[in-house]
Amino acid sequence: MQESMRAPCRPPTRADVERPGVEPPAVHQPASGGPWCEGPGLPRGEDARVDTATEQALLFGAAQTAMLFEGLAGFLFVVKDRAGRYVSFNASLLQRLGLPQDASLHGRTVTELWPDALSSRYMAQDEWVLSRRSPLLYQLDPILLPGGSAGWCVTHKYPLCSAGGQMHGILCLSKDVPGLRRDADDAALVEAVDAMTKTCERRHSVAQLAGMAGLSQARFSALVRRVFGMSPQEFIVRHRVRAACALLRQDGESLMDVALGCGFYDQAQFSRQFRRVVGMAPSAYRRQWTTQASGAMPWPWEPWVH
Repeated sequence: MQESMRAPCRPPTRADVERPGVEPPAVHQPASGGPWCEGPGLPRGEDARVDTATEQALLFGAAQTAMLFEGLAGFLFVVKDRAGRYVSFNASLLQRLGLPQDASLHGRTVTELWPDALSSRYMAQDEWVLSRRSPLLYQLDPILLPGGSAGWCVTHKYPLCSAGGQMHGILCLSKDVPGLRRDADDAALVEAVDAMTKTCERRHSVAQLAGMAGLSQARFSALVRRVFGMSPQEFIVRHRVRAACALLRQDGESLMDVALGCGFYDQAQFSRQFRRVVGMAPSAYRRQWTTQASGAMPWPWEPWVH
């Protein structure tokens, strides 16, 4: 992939973000706010109207980030508004779709650009982020590589929120997984990885996950190590810890309830694994977040999976 040799796509303009004459999409307000975007005093109901100027400023600022990924082989970065329309992207998107560098995709959606088998998954991920107001990380996704061949990538999606907690868009970063072949069992493999990242509280065994993927336990473990750099067991533990961080940022749940709700067997195991991954006790993390949330920091810190 010679992305560094390609001409960069043009920087986004305010016109791409503002799109005069286009009615802004309705505010997406889930029934219960998730832990990532929601801060103290998040407006609700009639007070939750979107500040259009704030939205445009946030999207325009996020759009500039796409230029940081120009020339980095194997990375796809896009910014979408709340309606799923592309606001900005690096040149890698055009290369994957086989389009010229001067093609304009601003305002288009995934269903207009990607094959159905891919766009349906990408849309479902966007809805997951919007409905929960939380990041969706370490997704193993089928994708088109630069040049149009079939490949795999690991995707992270973040909600783009104002300081007050309102949703204004989605940031998406995907990194290609070189040399991992696509085959007829793609859907089964995706289902198994989704089980580890989206339902880690269900205490899936490696044998169950391998069976879900249609692979032997040894082959599945080797694949997870290759893609994510750790064993399936450790990958699941770290996702449970991330889920626990989200619950600890909300008031009312005891440490035991958090432990059981995230798939740990008891509070002792939870505290031990949490301290190992995060570097502090769960109670200390909760106190730290409470202090930060009362100040000017709108984004919670969470441990990376690796």
